[in-house]
Amino acid sequence: MAESTDGASPWLFLFGVVLFLGTVVLFVMDLVRGADLFRAILGNAVGAVVLIGWAALDTIRDPESTVTSASGASGTALLLYALYLAGTGAVVAATALLGHDYFAVGLLYAVLAVVAAGLGYSIFPTGTVVDDEDGEQTESNPE
Repeated sequence: MAESTDGASPWLFLFGVVLFLGTVVLFVMDLVRGADLFRAILGNAVGAVVLIGWAALDTIRDPESTVTSASGASGTALLLYALYLAGTGAVVAATALLGHDYFAVGLLYAVLAVVAAGLGYSIFPTGTVVDDEDGEQTESNPE
């Protein structure tokens, strides 16, 4: 597998994007046809994990990144995963009103989103975003 010199493999990103977007299309098609949505939901989750894992790996390997620690990359990944879970949970729960049996999965995703956001916030090094001395954002203090 080809590795770029300044980040994670572009092939991993491409695989994640194709899997993620392909399962979105599969979800819509299965929803319209009335087929079981389990494979689309599972495939989409795997695609999201691959993309978020790629983002964390790319962040930690990028020499120009402000996130330079494993905890920073992990916190970022958890926060991204929380966003994914919240959005996907809302979509799955809302489409359950149209007639599929995965409303509980949507609710589970919502609960996991809160947990992932809490963990991500507690792990993420706030020093990269907030100045430790006065609590202001570092971008607003150009020097």
